[in-house]
Amino acid sequence: MSDDKLLLTLFPDEAGSAELQVSVRSGAFSGQGSAWFGLAQLRAFASALTAFPLGEEARRGLVGGAWSFHEADKAYKLDQVFVAISAYPINTRGSLGVQARLATRTDRAERPESVNTAAVELKTTYSALARFSEQFALLLDGKAQEAVLLTDDTT
Repeated sequence: MSDDKLLLTLFPDEAGSAELQVSVRSGAFSGQGSAWFGLAQLRAFASALTAFPLGEEARRGLVGGAWSFHEADKAYKLDQVFVAISAYPINTRGSLGVQARLATRTDRAERPESVNTAAVELKTTYSALARFSEQFALLLDGKAQEAVLLTDDTT
């Protein structure tokens, strides 16, 4: 059994949002990061991971980071991505990939090159993803301390 995994922990506030802390490891590659999300957005993503086959919502994934208002567009836009997680099929035998992209926070005065990033893909299966989604739902309900996606050795 490998040590490859995706680990989520959650720190909710009273306003319906939460800081999602993410840790991922695959072989010699690893990363950690966090971003704030609305609980409804997290629940929608956890639910999307239960679909068979995986739909567009799981493939689009969960993306969080630093947002700012752009006067020209009169809209909020994501300026920096701190956490992005997506799930997608990788073959026709039911194997899946779950990718976590993580980045450090920087302020606007720093050079963009000073951002540390990690993109790690875990190979897994529908059954392992279903177990992870259940743990994720329990985490969102405050009934678990963490949600862990383990790789499946059959992929």
